[in-house]
Amino acid sequence: MNRRFQAWLQTHDTTMLLTLFLWLCALPFVLLLTVPFFGWQLGILAAAIALLMALGLCYALCYFPKISVEDKSNVTRSRLR
Repeated sequence: MNRRFQAWLQTHDTTMLLTLFLWLCALPFVLLLTVPFFGWQLGILAAAIALLMALGLCYALCYFPKISVEDKSNVTRSRLR
């Protein structure tokens, strides 16, 4: 396996699990807002789209880490006391 993929699996599995639980908590609200107006088929479609969007956002946040800002920090500046 690819080293980057193995590192991703080891460090970000809880983030994906958290995304799943957040989707499960939001699922009743999605269904309550869509089913009365559009029916069950579009309600389930909206729930599936919400799941795919949440997983895509989670994957993007986990796979593309933050850009380091250490070069622009003021660590090298002297402090005036």
